[in-house]
Amino acid sequence: MPSGTPASALHYALLLFADFGHIAPTLGVTRELLGRGHRVTYVVDKRFAAVVEETGARAVTYTSARGDFYRSADPTADQLAEDGYRLLVDTVHTVFPTAMEAFAADRPDVVLYDFETVAAGRVAARLLDAVPVQVCPSHAANESFSMRAQMWDADHPVMAEGAKVMIGFMGEHGIGLEEMARYGAEWDLHNLVFLPRAFQIEGDTFDDRFAFVGPTFSEPPADSVRWTPPGDGRRVALVSLGTEAGDRAGFFRQCAQAFDPAGWHVVMTLGRDSDPAHLGPLPEHVEAHSWLPHPLVLPHADVFVCHAGMGSLMEALHYGTPVVALPRAHELALSAQQLERCGVGRALPRTGLTAPALAAAVAGLLADPGTPAALARMREAVRTAGGAVRAADLLETWAAGRHAVPAAG
Repeated sequence: MPSGTPASALHYALLLFADFGHIAPTLGVTRELLGRGHRVTYVVDKRFAAVVEETGARAVTYTSARGDFYRSADPTADQLAEDGYRLLVDTVHTVFPTAMEAFAADRPDVVLYDFETVAAGRVAARLLDAVPVQVCPSHAANESFSMRAQMWDADHPVMAEGAKVMIGFMGEHGIGLEEMARYGAEWDLHNLVFLPRAFQIEGDTFDDRFAFVGPTFSEPPADSVRWTPPGDGRRVALVSLGTEAGDRAGFFRQCAQAFDPAGWHVVMTLGRDSDPAHLGPLPEHVEAHSWLPHPLVLPHADVFVCHAGMGSLMEALHYGTPVVALPRAHELALSAQQLERCGVGRALPRTGLTAPALAAAVAGLLADPGTPAALARMREAVRTAGGAVRAADLLETWAAGRHAVPAAG
């Protein structure tokens, strides 16, 4: 076992939002923990049981009532509030009791949760006498930067209903009013952030409660699915809207038109449940896949056109590939803006997108003399953040001091 591995195996529990983009960043950490002799249990929507179990972890499943949260493009404030409320109710009424039943006779030493499972994760950790750790698949929040404020209108009437649910849930489990602010904070005493500090919004304001470990994915093994670049001198563009893109046929056809077949070869990944046949006939310089691991293509890609999901961005920056981002909603727009601040990408609105506008954004990004140096800096930041090994080291350290700090802060 690596140095630092405790003499006795520990049990790590993960309560995460029912979205591949939230689960995927933890899989590398899970493999590292399992390799050190620990046990890992996910409380996870049944759709993700297979991907969890492939790591060797245990999956305790439930059926999520997630609905369209994070799926619908450009939701209104009312939609966001309603979807967020339903997600909160699902978290405390389904995820929490599922977790408590699973761990009644098999208590975890550490409970990891994310932004959308705060209530269930923190209360479970308290009742199970486990160390709570907040994981951040996207930008973290602190006293200077609030992700919650970016996503929800604090004065929306549904927010008041959500507060009632939180107060009732915490009170039911022995958390008094004097503690509720601490349990409802956007961060904990221990926070794992799956991006480098250099890409975090207002990164300089974050203290040592936050560990910016960067992405945790691995290079594709030699015997994995293969992809071969064209080899004829044309540039390569990778186009994706993420694993759950849904039906975006019009968008992908626009992208096919944006890249000149004389100079470009275009690789499209449409989403795990999408059928490339729905795009209709494609030009010869375009290949479409339901899904293809992006790390197979990115080392050869000259540009990545995507929705600005953090997993996609971290993969691109790991390989030094510039990004043109077309965010759908939520914090994706913030990440797209951060690409521009860091000099490694361009942001375009999805609404009203045209093939000429996309072509112009790509050309401008690649012609910018500052782009290569900015990409080199960010590539170094991503690759030296520590990844899964550093994350596992920290989790072991925090577990060792589990009785030295209060449950949340």
